[in-house]
Amino acid sequence: MITRVWQWFGSAACLAGVLMAAGCSESGSAANETAAVKETRAVNVVTRVVQPREFINHLRLVGEIKPARRVVVSIEATGLITEIEIEKGESVARNTILARLDDELLRAAADEAEAAVKASDLALRNQKRLFEQKALAESVYLDTRYRNDMDRARYQQALTYLGKTVIRSPISGVVDSRMMEVGELATPGREFVEVVDIDRVKVVAGVPERHLKHVSVGTRAALAFPAYPDVSVEADVTYVGTTLDPDSRTVPVEITLDNPDHLLKPEMAVTIRVVKDYIPEAIVIPQDAVIDTDQGRIVFVADGSVARSVPISLGSISGDQVLVSDGLTAGDTLIVVGHRNLVNGESIQVRDDRM
Repeated sequence: MITRVWQWFGSAACLAGVLMAAGCSESGSAANETAAVKETRAVNVVTRVVQPREFINHLRLVGEIKPARRVVVSIEATGLITEIEIEKGESVARNTILARLDDELLRAAADEAEAAVKASDLALRNQKRLFEQKALAESVYLDTRYRNDMDRARYQQALTYLGKTVIRSPISGVVDSRMMEVGELATPGREFVEVVDIDRVKVVAGVPERHLKHVSVGTRAALAFPAYPDVSVEADVTYVGTTLDPDSRTVPVEITLDNPDHLLKPEMAVTIRVVKDYIPEAIVIPQDAVIDTDQGRIVFVADGSVARSVPISLGSISGDQVLVSDGLTAGDTLIVVGHRNLVNGESIQVRDDRM
């Protein structure tokens, strides 16, 4: 009986040993397979070959349209407005009659001054004849002559005032607004109409002081108008201010444009582009390819089937592209997709090298 028990324990021990050996063998195989997978794993990436290309970076400004000239025509005499010859929106030429004032009182004053001149002329002729005949003292003759000069001046003044009752446009342009109506009492200094000349207009903008080196008289600018998406214009800067605005820290600039069809309206918005940087052959890469690290900016390049990190220095940015001033050369294979989680020396699999 004892012998059978020992035989049974022996068989169980052998069976346990076999099972343990089999388990250990399976565990070791799984670990080896995992290690093999880790050793052969490669990250899928997309690359592009770095090639020199033209790089243009623009300074972008926002401006507005201003008329070449804007004149507020004011009243210069006193009187009721009897006639208005123009309406808002009407085009007028220089010296066009805009309105007339009641001139009854001023015309009477002019007639009175004219009569005084005639009387003074007669007195002066008589006294001159007496003076030449030595029958009149020189002081009396001179006094009469001076009085004649004063009468003539008063007459000329009366005619000038009378002329102010006819209101004329000082420039050619369009009547943009009118502030008075027929029957109102006009007094000197009161605003009557506003005339704007928009046959030529000015694009006005402010250039930040840090960008002043890029803008001068004659600088070429590309203009676009949000109101007219299909219209684009190129023109030269015609004026650069001499004083910096203390609040905005900008310098005013102007670009003059012909506007014969009056397509451009005062206060209309304009976007302005001026070339800031131009490099005919530059190393330019997508901004997304750049990774910021504690040690600086890097990119990854493909070295065969291995990713290599390369420190770079950057220059200007244009859209989603950035200028590389140091670190890359023509012919480098830049990793542009799949690079975010790479480490230096990691295996890669290039899936597509076209951008």
